[in-house]
Amino acid sequence: MRLSRRSMLKGSALAGSAIAAPAVAASLGEAPLVVFDSRIPESLAFVATTGGAAPIDLAQGLEKAWRVLGSPQSVTGLTRWSDWTALRGQLEEQGLRLEEEMRVASPLSGRTHLFRWTMTAR
Repeated sequence: MRLSRRSMLKGSALAGSAIAAPAVAASLGEAPLVVFDSRIPESLAFVATTGGAAPIDLAQGLEKAWRVLGSPQSVTGLTRWSDWTALRGQLEEQGLRLEEEMRVASPLSGRTHLFRWTMTAR
């Protein structure tokens, strides 16, 4: 293996970001909330990949999700369009703003209206 200045810089940048990631996560305070629907296979798989985030299952009812929301700093989800629009209105009232929204392919459930979204406080 040949060691060059470029490969050393890349390696040190990678090592620095790996070391800094836990510190940045700790400085953010509370874990982000993750909204999912356990009745939809893609949504259930999505929540399994989110690690230490606090999950909110829409299969238990949208009203319960509203009670659990509190005043989060960050919320991300993979939900149906109808659930997303209802949650978006509630989160905007709490001061969160849309950061990301995209339609997601859902070959397992055959649904065409799943959306991956993220809202954060500003």
